[in-house]
Amino acid sequence: MKKLQIAIMGAALVMAVQANAAWYDLTYTDGGANAGTGSIDVVGGVAVSGSFTVTAGTATGTWTLSPGAGVAGGFQWDNVVNPTSDPFLTSGGLLFTSGGNELNLWGTGPGQYDLWGNLGGGYNPVSSGGIATLTAVPEPTTMVAGAMLLLPFGVSTLRMLRKSRTA
Repeated sequence: MKKLQIAIMGAALVMAVQANAAWYDLTYTDGGANAGTGSIDVVGGVAVSGSFTVTAGTATGTWTLSPGAGVAGGFQWDNVVNPTSDPFLTSGGLLFTSGGNELNLWGTGPGQYDLWGNLGGGYNPVSSGGIATLTAVPEPTTMVAGAMLLLPFGVSTLRMLRKSRTA
């Protein structure tokens, strides 16, 4: 029984170590005309995939994260995300694209974010001084690993209960 408990705990730890990527929910609002929500997958401090849906403003629609870093149109981006910093995005920020257009969300200072679009070659929207939030989404593998860590204790409890009934 001890060997089974050790094997289960080892498997749970391996699963937890493999969970080095993290999904985050992202929101933005400037308190007026521009707002949006999305999700990004962050690996090693860099957003590698995701999307952002603009729900209010001139850039409404769903935008796809442009992977990597670089310069495109009027924006320089790096997709660097640091969830424990304020702002959690660098001055390069995240670049989202849709139909040849670009949308850049970046941090400008503590609690301050800008959202600019390059739609058809012109900067629109130009939204400065907005508020963005980043919220970690629990990963299924992390929840499974936690449940597996509790499994040996549950098995031991059942075993003790069965022994006390037969005695």
